[in-house]
Amino acid sequence: MKRLAGIFIGIFFMLPVKGENLRELLEQANEAYINGEYSFAIELYEQVLENQKEAAELYHNLGNAYFKENRLGPAILNYKRALRLSPSDENIRFNLEVARSRIVDRIEPVPLIFYERWWKNFINLQAVDGWAVIGLAFLLLFLGSLSMYFFSRRVGIKKLGFSLSLVFLLTTGLCFFAANRQYRHHYVEKEAIVFVPRVTAKSAPGQTSTDIFVIHEGTHVRITDNLGEWYQVKLANGNVGWINQKALEVI
Repeated sequence: MKRLAGIFIGIFFMLPVKGENLRELLEQANEAYINGEYSFAIELYEQVLENQKEAAELYHNLGNAYFKENRLGPAILNYKRALRLSPSDENIRFNLEVARSRIVDRIEPVPLIFYERWWKNFINLQAVDGWAVIGLAFLLLFLGSLSMYFFSRRVGIKKLGFSLSLVFLLTTGLCFFAANRQYRHHYVEKEAIVFVPRVTAKSAPGQTSTDIFVIHEGTHVRITDNLGEWYQVKLANGNVGWINQKALEVI
């Protein structure tokens, strides 16, 4: 695995929590990790998360600790959560792929058409907040160039302002559309990780339904429907089945 990420995650965490501050908890967790006390590090990282202090580095470190304990399900879950906050981080992506290489299932995804692959890579350049900030910046540039068009008395500047306003308007729309797709993918279209050693997918919700396929801890699924205690899930290869929600942990 690559090195422990964000040993000092920053002043954002320096807030008191039940008589301790989060920076102290993080320092203790990182020290425990470095000393090989992975169970204790996990406990401390989880305490920070319980107080709703999210950060990509924190999820990354927690994933590393779980990986060292050979708990692949929680490791992959936390790497995926880290990628939601920092989708372009190569260290997180690398460690996620290392963890995936250790799971039992070898599920080949349905190949993407080249423009689908390009679009997926493009929107993963930024998280939702990142795309929103970039979109707002281009929106301001659009308004500035539009003012050049309306208020300048020189024909050349008016033409330049009009051309730039079109470019900035299209770029603004693209950024906000990318932000919307990231939001839907991460927060509307539910995904989950298998958290039990082995689970059998059924043809319909219920233990008496026909068995379809078996998947193991760490496998990633997309949730497409739910009924009572059952989730309908879809695998990367297109297989669809129903799994009891107790076997899954939603990302």
